[in-house]
Amino acid sequence: MPDINKALQIFSREGEEHAEKNKAQKLGIPYVNLVGYPFTPDVLSIIPKDQANQLGIISFYRLNNQVKVATPYPENKAIIPFLKEIAGATNLQFYLYLCSESSLRYGLTQLEFVREKPKTLEKHVISQEFLNKNLGEAESLKSIGTKILNCQTTEVMDMLFAGAIHLDASDIHIEPVEDGARVRYRIDGILQDIVVLPEEVYKAIRNRIKYLSRLKLNITEEAQDGRFDVQIGTQDIDIRVSLIPGAWGEVIVTRLLNPSGAAITLEELGFRKDALVAIQDAISRPNGAIFNTGPTGSGKTTTLYAILQKLNKPEVKIITLEDPIEYKIAGIDQSQINAQKGYDFLSGLKHVLRQDPDVIMVGEIRDKETAETALQAALTGHLVLTTLHTNSAPSTIPRLLDMDVRPFLLSGSITLIIAQRLVRKVCKICGGRGSSGASTGVLQSTPNVTRMNNPSGISRAAEDRQGPAMATCLNCKGTGYKGRIAIVEMMKITPKIEQLIASKGTILDFERVAREDGMIPMRNDGMEKVRLGLTTQEEVERVTVK
Repeated sequence: MPDINKALQIFSREGEEHAEKNKAQKLGIPYVNLVGYPFTPDVLSIIPKDQANQLGIISFYRLNNQVKVATPYPENKAIIPFLKEIAGATNLQFYLYLCSESSLRYGLTQLEFVREKPKTLEKHVISQEFLNKNLGEAESLKSIGTKILNCQTTEVMDMLFAGAIHLDASDIHIEPVEDGARVRYRIDGILQDIVVLPEEVYKAIRNRIKYLSRLKLNITEEAQDGRFDVQIGTQDIDIRVSLIPGAWGEVIVTRLLNPSGAAITLEELGFRKDALVAIQDAISRPNGAIFNTGPTGSGKTTTLYAILQKLNKPEVKIITLEDPIEYKIAGIDQSQINAQKGYDFLSGLKHVLRQDPDVIMVGEIRDKETAETALQAALTGHLVLTTLHTNSAPSTIPRLLDMDVRPFLLSGSITLIIAQRLVRKVCKICGGRGSSGASTGVLQSTPNVTRMNNPSGISRAAEDRQGPAMATCLNCKGTGYKGRIAIVEMMKITPKIEQLIASKGTILDFERVAREDGMIPMRNDGMEKVRLGLTTQEEVERVTVK
């Protein structure tokens, strides 16, 4: 006996498809029936799942850069702007088709079986040919800004990232203003104005960055984080992306993580000989905790990586817990924290302790439970490296006591506390002048902005740092500084410090006793580097508490 219900469903669907086909003819839109269509995962995933479900649209065919998409809701006014945003970000051309709701449901069902793309699936490639054509050795901040504005819109992102790498920038800040977007590079810890982009160029860059980072293109009122890779010539750079809503649009900050940054040594960071001896003594022990303290951007992670490089041997099992993993190091097991899925520093540390490690690095101590678990590990045969946000080495113990960490854990487990800041180094070539002309003293840099108010004309409002008669220094690109070094102070846990821990002394007590026990304050270390001509007094005063 025939299945009546199945026959009715087929009849109903045929009627639905017939109605949609007639609707397509009236609207002048091509019609497609996607029920049973042989979708491929790479084509289906062009429209991300969230947007496909929200807008009621599915991608079903691609040939080169031409993509066919289908929807039963052509009257949805959000679809066309969304497709334009993707087109601007990907250089794809979209062709809209009409389909039935049954077709859409079938396509969305298939999309559910498509695995999420890995975060680094997309790679933005900047060719060596582009670099050779657009970048020379003597590029300054001003010339990079001018070249960004002289690029075609499709090449602006290439120039933006290539210029940042050329100038050794660690971050790119793209900040919307009323009539465009200001671009700043962070170079040696200082933000430098580069250019003001017109609004349409900013939007194209924003969409491209969001697409590469697999962020939601049509969401502009929420904060989003992502990542992607940029290949610049033969060099791969990991890009971390953060977007937050601002008054004039989404503020974009990208951090450029260059793998070569993981290879730096403590000596190259500027650690004194006595500081190196103290670190070597601490890491040569089979157990104990080493704390590295300071604010964000003070180089704590770089220092810990340098210590890990010293410890990285075939017979040593090293596991790190990081948020995020900044550099990948061969021979070390690195684990990425994912708090949204319940894998935070505390839970991660508990799992790591079951992995039989010799050395553990905990990216940051944020609470009592993590602190006590890490210190217990240091007491039971593990060498633990970690960071904490405090202003000085002596203030670390009071900070942990404020967290209600039990005093006996502190005196029995901590072997060394390092506090540090990063200061800019005077350029070795121009001696801080920023140019090859005769001058004295360290360059006092001023804002340097190249601005375009409209796409058809370029207007420049810039101050040349080195004056019209002086050539830009090739090494520092006219800034007067090149690279950074650490200024540090180190506190050992002496019997006097242990007595203060037991009595829960104040920060002033710890500072006084630490100096009595031979601690060289960070500011003193900085002024010694000024005496040696490595940095300037202004730099030391900028990063230290007077």
